[in-house]
Amino acid sequence: MLQRNNFFFLTPVLLLFLLVGVGTSAASSLPEWGGWVLKIDVIRNDGKKELGSGVLIAPERLLTNCHVVRNASQIRASRGKESWLATVEMGDALRDLCLLKLPGYLGKPPPIAEPDGTQVGQNVYAVGYSGGRFAVNRGKIKGLYTCPCYDGRVIQTSAQFNPGASGGGLFNDNGELIGILTFKSHSGGIFHFAIPIGWMEQLSGFPETDAPVQRSFWENPSRSSSGYFLAACDLSAKKKWRDLSRLTQEWVRAEPYNPEAWMAAGRASLGLKRPREAAVDFQKALELDHTHGEALLELQQLELELNESLLGN
Repeated sequence: MLQRNNFFFLTPVLLLFLLVGVGTSAASSLPEWGGWVLKIDVIRNDGKKELGSGVLIAPERLLTNCHVVRNASQIRASRGKESWLATVEMGDALRDLCLLKLPGYLGKPPPIAEPDGTQVGQNVYAVGYSGGRFAVNRGKIKGLYTCPCYDGRVIQTSAQFNPGASGGGLFNDNGELIGILTFKSHSGGIFHFAIPIGWMEQLSGFPETDAPVQRSFWENPSRSSSGYFLAACDLSAKKKWRDLSRLTQEWVRAEPYNPEAWMAAGRASLGLKRPREAAVDFQKALELDHTHGEALLELQQLELELNESLLGN
C-alpha cells in the first residue's frame, strides 16, 4: 500500500510558484529531455504492471496522469539505471493530473510556458517512454479544444506517442513545457492529445490523497464532461464524414464562436467532396482565430485546388 506518512501537502501558494515561477527561467538551447521526463513503473493492487512517464516540475516532484498510477501498490520512477520510490501527494482524477513525491531526485525542472501562449500550428515535441523506450517525436499543434469539464484547452497534436508515454511532456520549440501527454485515438494519425499544463494550478485545492480512482473526462466522454470535440475527433479519425457533418451542424449551433467547431465542419465537407463549403467553414475559423495555422493551411491548399483567392489581400 502507499505510505501516507510520506505525503507532503503543497499549499496553493507553493503550487502557484511551481506553475508560474519556473516558467520565468530561460529555456535551454539544448533541451534536457532525459532529465525532465522520467520513466514510471507501477505495480497495481492486483499485481498487474503499468508503464508510464512523468515530468519533473520541481525538485522531488513529478507530474503524471492519474490513470498511470491508479490503484498502485508501488510506484517507481527511473532515469537510466537509477530509480526512486514515489508516492502520490495529490491528484485530480477527472482532469487526469497527479502529483508525485520523489524523494532523492533533485534535478532541475524545465521552464513552463505561459498558458495563453499556445497556438494551433506551433511545432511541438512529445517526450516520453513509448513502449518503455525513451522517445522524442516532433509534430504540430492541430487543435485546441475548450473542455466544459474545466477551463483551459486540451491540445491535439500530430507529435506521436504510444502507451508508456502517458504522463510525459509536450514541449514547444523553446523547450518550455506546455502539456502532459495523456491519450490518443485508436485510429492513430494526428489524433494525440495532451492536457494543458495550466490545469496543474487546480491541484492546490486538493488534499493529500492516494491516487484517485475516479475515471477521467476522456475515459468517460460525454458532452457534459468533454463537449463535442472528442466525438468529432473520433469520427474524423474513422473518416465517418456524414456522421461528422451531422455532429458539427449541432456543434456550430451550440458554439458558434468556437473555431474548432468550424474546423471540424470544414473537414467533414472536405471528406464529402464539398470544397467550397469547406472553404467557408475554414474562413470562419480563421476569422474567429487569426493565428489558427491549420485554418490558414487548409485555405491555402483550397486556393490551389479551386484556383481562386480565399484569403483576401
